[in-house]
Amino acid sequence: MTALNNQNLLQLRFINQVNIDLVKPSFDNLPANPYADGAFRKRRYSVVKMQNGEIKLQKTKAFVQDDSINTFQGNVERTYENLEQSLLESEGMKNIVNEFRQLTGIDEQRDIEIHQFRMLAIDSDTPAAPEGVHQDGFDHVCICGVSHENLEGGELLVYENKQAEPCFKMEIKDGMFALINDRQVWHNATPMNKIDASKPGYLDCFVLTS
Repeated sequence: MTALNNQNLLQLRFINQVNIDLVKPSFDNLPANPYADGAFRKRRYSVVKMQNGEIKLQKTKAFVQDDSINTFQGNVERTYENLEQSLLESEGMKNIVNEFRQLTGIDEQRDIEIHQFRMLAIDSDTPAAPEGVHQDGFDHVCICGVSHENLEGGELLVYENKQAEPCFKMEIKDGMFALINDRQVWHNATPMNKIDASKPGYLDCFVLTS
């Protein structure tokens, strides 16, 4: 990666398990998703600011990505229910968002978009990232693993460019906090499969962008 020397391309750490345990129950309340990925993704989405140690919910807006970024459902305006207020007020969520703000160095006026996902393994090789190798069109993208059940696959993959082989691969473990430089590298995830086909299999995570 000679051309990318001296830049933070990926920062990896683990969140205190106490904070993960505080936010984990909220994933059981995720609503159905009416869009193209709805069969295998439940989700909520909010735009917030982190100010004076509190998460401030911003005006609800549709989430849309250009089709040059998202070839799976680009140019589609998607409206999701906000993260639950009880979750936004929890110490666990405050610590996760504050960790993101401190690592990125963004100021208190900067919007932070939070996607709350339950990714379901429903068939053989269910896609965790149906758009494939991609960037999200932000400066910073963070994947925060919360929980997984009866699952293999769904590992995070990071690439130097869209045509390259992955230079980083790691299971999205509970508490994993992976901050990606979205302007410089690309990312994806491996397909998901159930370990026991007779039981539900899923991965719970937050994706924070700014």
